[in-house]
Amino acid sequence: MPARRDTIIVTGSSGFIGEALVARLAARFRVIGLDRQAPKQLPSTAKFEEIDLTSDESVRRVMGKIREKHGGRIASVVHLAAYFDLTGEPNPKYQEITVRGTERLLRELQAFEVEQFIFASSMLVHRPGRPGDLITEDWLLEAKLPYRSSKIETERLIHDQRGQI
Repeated sequence: MPARRDTIIVTGSSGFIGEALVARLAARFRVIGLDRQAPKQLPSTAKFEEIDLTSDESVRRVMGKIREKHGGRIASVVHLAAYFDLTGEPNPKYQEITVRGTERLLRELQAFEVEQFIFASSMLVHRPGRPGDLITEDWLLEAKLPYRSSKIETERLIHDQRGQI
């Protein structure tokens, strides 16, 4: 009988980082990718569920499927899904997807035993430095762009609403 594999959920699994992460983790874990569309390549050991983080019903339905198929324990949620565009202009999708989408996901995860929740952002949330500066986790954040602002707001939301996660 094969050993029981821990479940890891990766949101944004069809993106550049998400697809690579799913491929890397699928050899050792039961990986469930969540995104609006299926990744171009999905390892045979991984699963995919289509999700719309802007919809309460979609998030509730998908998390219900995960509970039904894989149980109530999740070793890790790697939350990569977020909105980004190159314009630097405000867009309601920053709130709808990045902030409120995370809130919906966290709300549904409260019914699970979640060991860890990883929220990833790019270096773009940090205040710009000079060439050669080493940016660390302690580097100052700067909310001058909509992407930065939405990620910083979401970080606070996660801290306030993570419950036992």
